[in-house]
Amino acid sequence: MLDLLFINIGFSDIIDIILVAFLIYSIYKLVKGTVAINIFFGLVTIFFIWKLVGMLQMKMLDEILGQFISVGVIALIIVFQQEIRSF
Repeated sequence: MLDLLFINIGFSDIIDIILVAFLIYSIYKLVKGTVAINIFFGLVTIFFIWKLVGMLQMKMLDEILGQFISVGVIALIIVFQQEIRSF
């Protein structure tokens, strides 16, 4: 559909981008104005720090943050319980 110098963007790519943007907007709209948004931004920050630590090959910190992220999924469900119910 659209052919740039190094990227071929097709119709399915555009649909994918629109759906992901809608999903992110829906989640933001759901938690906006609650304490949960601050917790969400904190967890996203920890996730990006974890990825950065992995790229820098800091093994011990990578393992600690990795364990925190794996438990974080359950913590997210508990923290966002009220928002999930309203969804």
